[in-house]
Amino acid sequence: MSDDMSMGSPSSAGEQGVLRSMQEVAMSSQEASKMLRTYNIAWWGNNYYDVNELGHISVCPDPDVPEARVDLAKLVKAREAQGQRLPALFCFPQILQHRLRSINAAFKRARESYGYNGDYFLVYPIKVNQHRRVIESLIHSGEPLGLEAGSKAELMAVLAHAGMTRSVIVCNGYKDREYIRLALIGEKMGHKVYLVIEKMSEIAIVLEEAERLNVVPRLGVRARLASQGSGKWQSSGGEKSKFGLAATQVLQLVETLRDAGRLDSLQLLHFHLGSQMANIRDIATGVRESARFYVELHKLGVNIQCFDVGGGLGVDYEGTRSQSDCSVNYGLNEYANNIIWAIGDACEEHGLPHPTVITESGRAVTAHHTVLVSNIIGVERNEYTDPTAPAEDAPRALQNLWETWQEMHKPA
Repeated sequence: MSDDMSMGSPSSAGEQGVLRSMQEVAMSSQEASKMLRTYNIAWWGNNYYDVNELGHISVCPDPDVPEARVDLAKLVKAREAQGQRLPALFCFPQILQHRLRSINAAFKRARESYGYNGDYFLVYPIKVNQHRRVIESLIHSGEPLGLEAGSKAELMAVLAHAGMTRSVIVCNGYKDREYIRLALIGEKMGHKVYLVIEKMSEIAIVLEEAERLNVVPRLGVRARLASQGSGKWQSSGGEKSKFGLAATQVLQLVETLRDAGRLDSLQLLHFHLGSQMANIRDIATGVRESARFYVELHKLGVNIQCFDVGGGLGVDYEGTRSQSDCSVNYGLNEYANNIIWAIGDACEEHGLPHPTVITESGRAVTAHHTVLVSNIIGVERNEYTDPTAPAEDAPRALQNLWETWQEMHKPA
């Protein structure tokens, strides 16, 4: 009997230990779920960031391989063991490459869904993050990618990274004679360099330098739209933006190129509504307006081959899926669908070829790939108590609020 009891005791102890472990894991899971809800990680994390079973922030550099996760707390401890202190900036180049794949895949699905015959090409504006490791990670990702320069210095960096391979380069911003000459040299090197005309004063210099270098320029035109997005950077788009040509100036540019025998050089139509566009409706409105420019330019005999919708693809920093300055009310698929459908509809209506769609998405490519970790130097806490049920004779509005609160905090 004693032998039976002695054999039973360890089993009971073991079962109790397992139960305790299960309870601890369950507690950790509950805390992790609470943390996910509190900080909206499931929304802004985009499957790159999560809370693991230990309650630590974990990073998944490639959501296509969900089992490959990095515990940030362990990463910090490993640094401390090497004598390195906080703050520290952790970079995950795999996230950059996954972002490229995700954006390309979204536009591929949109094109297949609509039956869109044109191509799609993502152009990365290096002003967003010009660090060499970032640009090289993007270039070597295996995904089709072009680069955008907004100044002479940026163009020099772009040409250096492009090397001797044929790359698509879009040149925006203020252009003096040296900038234009450098862009034309890039074209002569074998790159597809689009010089986007944003002021009428630029075209005369472009034609002069092209003749001097004996190179056929590859031109684009930035149209200044009436549509303007809302948000923190809305002034970079719309009728009052610093760059871009009004409709009458676009006509003037076409006639200037026709007289110079260079109308075939105008191959790209570009517009820019603004950065970090929060509302998908603003994007759809702007693309529809710019599609009218595409149609009218073709009627004038201009063979526009590329439709550059500029930047604007936003990042949901808050995780609220709203129209605030730090959020967006759409996802990648909705963004791609609105662009492809608006351009495709205009082309089908007027029997025009589907152009190659270009987006200049920098923020959406790079925002998730770096994490800044710093020491906590202070903590503030607000005393919080759960609300109590209102009295039976309380106003109906208060009763409704109480019912809503109960619904929101109902156990999953």
